[in-house]
Amino acid sequence: MTRERFHHIIYFVGTMVLVASMPLSHFSMGLTSLILFLNWLAEWNWKEKWTNLKANSEGLVFAGLFIACLLGLIKTDDWAFASHNLLSKLPLFFAPIVIITTKPFSKKELDWVLNAFVISTVFCCVCSIVYWMTHTVSNIRQISIFIDHIRFSLCIDLSIVFCFYFLTQVRQRRWLNWIYFGLILFLMAYLFFAQTLTGIIVLAALFVVFLFYSLISMPVGWKRIASIVVLLAAISVGTFYTGDICYQYFRNKDEDITATHTALGNEYEFDEDTPVESGHRIGYYVCKPELQTAWALRSDTLYDGLLEQTLIRYLNSKGLHKDYAGVMALDEEDVQNVERHIANYDYTRPFGLRRALYQNFFSLSMFWQYRYIDNSTLLQRIELWRASIAVVKDNWLLGVGIGDFKHALDEQLASQNSVIAHKQNRGSHSQFLTYWLMGGVFLVLYFLFVLIFPFFKMRKKINLLFISLIFIIFISCIAEDTIETQTGRMLFSVFAPLFLFQPVNQEQDS
Repeated sequence: MTRERFHHIIYFVGTMVLVASMPLSHFSMGLTSLILFLNWLAEWNWKEKWTNLKANSEGLVFAGLFIACLLGLIKTDDWAFASHNLLSKLPLFFAPIVIITTKPFSKKELDWVLNAFVISTVFCCVCSIVYWMTHTVSNIRQISIFIDHIRFSLCIDLSIVFCFYFLTQVRQRRWLNWIYFGLILFLMAYLFFAQTLTGIIVLAALFVVFLFYSLISMPVGWKRIASIVVLLAAISVGTFYTGDICYQYFRNKDEDITATHTALGNEYEFDEDTPVESGHRIGYYVCKPELQTAWALRSDTLYDGLLEQTLIRYLNSKGLHKDYAGVMALDEEDVQNVERHIANYDYTRPFGLRRALYQNFFSLSMFWQYRYIDNSTLLQRIELWRASIAVVKDNWLLGVGIGDFKHALDEQLASQNSVIAHKQNRGSHSQFLTYWLMGGVFLVLYFLFVLIFPFFKMRKKINLLFISLIFIIFISCIAEDTIETQTGRMLFSVFAPLFLFQPVNQEQDS
């Protein structure tokens, strides 16, 4: 075995382990990245690397994102945090350089790399399902046991893209197509089961991207017309389904009071100031004495204020009156749900968009009714965006520094008397706002430039994999600090140059 071949094997195997670690292990990602970098140095073929760099000089645009982050040092006071932040961002610089200066993978090797990522993601999904089946889970986010649920949902979306890509291969055995098609269905099902709204939104956007990509690739004819019909039908069905979910949740079915007393003769309470949930006003048809009496017959769990609120909302979600008869109408599974403080029957649905939307709808209702946001991640994000924009207005040119942006945001929340001011070091929860706070308008503009530059300068190298990756990164960066997380950085800094400077394009079905 030649020295060149030995280093290439390390590069190939290391890259497979690296991408397989993205949905699985932060430690493995860091260790494998270090091994790949040391292998790159040990190759010592600097003349060849320089030749590759000149041939793929556009790739330096991706590495330049790290250099642009150095703008955040101009106004930094907290150098300890700034140093730690920059150290964590080193993959943004080294990963693109290693990829564009190293001998490219063969088409078969690249397929193995993509398959390693898919297999790892599927494995993590299976482990999460097993965890859900064997543990008591009060919040569905807890089943993401390896990395945080949002970044894991992005890995699932990207794995779906890879499976779709393999389905387009011409010279591939039919049984492999069935496997990839089955994996797409499984991953989509898991995404809806896990109810990560960011991942679901990205998946919907990717569906539109796939269809538009197909439309552009297809010659004019009945296939293109059929694809247009499918696209319009999918958008129409999705819009109608989402609209119906909203209508069923917010439409008040209790406008006409049908009874003022319970079957036992006790008087109902009617609180008009409570919000509507699942089509019924929470404070209508409530008889608290009967609730406590009936609950003592159904469960040994202590009946306190929290359980009472949970029970009222749960009965409300099932369209039952909040009285003795309503509690007795619950089955054993319903009682267990209330004991676990699950406040809405729809939260127990294993699949569908309804469960994810209903939780956000309730948060919005609580905000409209009481200005309450403390337990709503969606509304807390909006509060953080408002505070971030306020800081940006006073520091739009250079930001507040890469080491001080979280401190500045905390101070702004405190000055606004925000209800989440006690939660420190939260960040903006928007990559674009985070970069603006770190390095000002120039850092934000450079990040946008990195995302759109290939579509103008490198159009011949653009492919479905790259388009999908940029879509995933862009959409997630609107409401998440994607590049500030290790998994997000690796997804972007490894796959983006890999898809542009590796042999992705090949003969495919028309």
